[in-house]
Amino acid sequence: MTEITGNIRSPFWPHPKGPAHVIDPVAFVLALLGAPLVVTLATFWAFIPIFALIFGAPAYLICGTPALLWYLRRYEARPLAIGGLAVMVNTATLPILLWTDILPGRQDVNDMLIMFGGFGGVFAFLWGLAFGWLYPNFRRGFFAPTTPNAIPEQKGD
Repeated sequence: MTEITGNIRSPFWPHPKGPAHVIDPVAFVLALLGAPLVVTLATFWAFIPIFALIFGAPAYLICGTPALLWYLRRYEARPLAIGGLAVMVNTATLPILLWTDILPGRQDVNDMLIMFGGFGGVFAFLWGLAFGWLYPNFRRGFFAPTTPNAIPEQKGD
């Protein structure tokens, strides 16, 4: 059966081009939750980051978690690349947020566009940078091996 499933050539289920990376779940969750908090604590004096944390955290967790899991399975964590990914995910979800704002008959689309598009893009980039910096630092101190077969074999058993 593995011969059949091992040779599937489909655009919907492509084979990874390189070896998949192991994601440390503890480091992932700590970095995922810690990145917005670190940015908010570093910039709370501007008062806007507090609202960014309140309004942006649900979208960050709902849309950002799958994007980060997809990215980390394929690539090493690089802060600038993850910041760019966060801006792309924020931009991709912007029409959905605007649609849910227009649906009830509200007409403050410009305010929503400025809030989620402008400030959201800036804070998505900052939160992505913080995640890309925190995740490798947390990962080094925890248990995740860099390859799936990194556990040494016992000799003499």
